[in-house]
Amino acid sequence: MVTVSAPGKIHLMGEHAVVYGKPALLAAINIRLYASVEARKTGVSIQTAETEDYVRHIINVVQQELGIETPPGMKITIASQIPAGYHLGSSAAVAVATAGALLFFLKKIWNPVIINKLAYEAEKKQHGNPSGGDNTAVAFGGFVWFRKELEFLKSMWQLPFKPHADTDHFFLINTGKPRETTGEMVARVAQLAKNQSSKMEKLLQTNERQTKRMAAALRDGNENELLDAMRVGERTLEGMGVVSKKVIPFIRAIEKSGGAAKILGGGGKKDGVGFLLCYHRDVGNSEKIAKPFGYTMKHIRLGEEGVRLESGKMHPTKQTREGHL
Repeated sequence: MVTVSAPGKIHLMGEHAVVYGKPALLAAINIRLYASVEARKTGVSIQTAETEDYVRHIINVVQQELGIETPPGMKITIASQIPAGYHLGSSAAVAVATAGALLFFLKKIWNPVIINKLAYEAEKKQHGNPSGGDNTAVAFGGFVWFRKELEFLKSMWQLPFKPHADTDHFFLINTGKPRETTGEMVARVAQLAKNQSSKMEKLLQTNERQTKRMAAALRDGNENELLDAMRVGERTLEGMGVVSKKVIPFIRAIEKSGGAAKILGGGGKKDGVGFLLCYHRDVGNSEKIAKPFGYTMKHIRLGEEGVRLESGKMHPTKQTREGHL
């Protein structure tokens, strides 16, 4: 049996803007998905809470890469701590871990660069025109600076710093699963870019400045700079129309209490936005603010390890119920 794990990810800043050639700052986080492949006599069996069609698509992508017309008999099992549909990189983790496990099972190849390339191809099925940032962060881990200039011109750097102890106060706040898919939210922003290009360009430029500020603040442990960059960056996302009116009052309450909160993926318009990324030193105060909204909080660690070849059998993992970590 071959078992490969991949982390969840968050966008610290740059979601949506990254589609338009601006930089995104992403971080791998301390929740993981495990994909195992083992031999069986005939056929391909898939055991997963994810979409089985997506896993079969990943198999096809790997087959094409390796020049294999018919795969051998095998059983693929996927167990995840990453809730799907909450902008935590669930589909990217499925693609990265499954591609990595298949490559090693079929040809004993372990190469995160190839794994990342295959995961990006698989992600196109899920998101149509993905930036490639999600799978890159999941594959390589740590903090990732990502920019897509053109389809054939992408730049990515694994930033050379570890999480700073002075800024280890990040939380995920569950606002409820968005009604819209990431693809639908990307299309909404595309309409704004088409119909109000001048407004969109100003939002993109401001967002890029905040992305750079956040990277420097995380490296230096500058909490005040981090908080301000998060707050300003969140305003640009609201300007793009990807933050629901239901969630904005909560974000303002967190800001008023001395913290900051922002969406960390596609967002949502009609109801919840998935998980918000929150930064606050006063956990108790944040929980009091969240309670009337019915929101739950969980501390997370940033800068976790990327795709990993696990030893032994399937790593014991607790299946996550929808909506909760």
